[in-house]
Amino acid sequence: MSNAREPRASGRNANPVYELFVLGELMRGPQHGYKLQMIMQRILGPFHRLSWGTLYPLIRRLEQQGLITSTVETEAGEHTGERGQGRKVYSPTPAGRDRFFALMLEPGEYTPDYPDLFTMKLSKFPLVTVEQRLLILQQYRAYLSTLREHYASGSQQVTKHPGIGKDEMPYILQIADHHIRKFDAELAWLDDMITHLS
Repeated sequence: MSNAREPRASGRNANPVYELFVLGELMRGPQHGYKLQMIMQRILGPFHRLSWGTLYPLIRRLEQQGLITSTVETEAGEHTGERGQGRKVYSPTPAGRDRFFALMLEPGEYTPDYPDLFTMKLSKFPLVTVEQRLLILQQYRAYLSTLREHYASGSQQVTKHPGIGKDEMPYILQIADHHIRKFDAELAWLDDMITHLS
């Protein structure tokens, strides 16, 4: 059984992680669908997957919305707008480029997939300005600070909870300490990045 997962979908629209990825990769140059899938896995790691059943409906929707356009690559490597034999390659439209930058700069909703969204934004840093990179780093820092505060305040509440036994208490606090240490390390890394760019 595979342990790979796809970031959660968000309503009727594509997950912003996927949409940002597709538009960002196409900003670098025309791409085939199969190559997009391979690049996605390299960015998010072996336990994430982008299935064909998710990728191609997303590509079709982006094309219908006028955010990307497709051409057919002939055997000689030339592109034609006509349908026929050959592999489709996709490119962003001006509206697609605008959508990419909007997704990069939106703070986004705090969901379990927020770290994946930040990782995707980080992989697209060459496409944005230094000021925009700083904004994205600050947005993710606010997310991590919120989580750290949650576990720090939760630890204080646990120690005062009368229903938690003394034998159970150390292990609950250990979980909170694990999360806090993890967030502290990532916050320190972010602060270094911010200092470097400032």
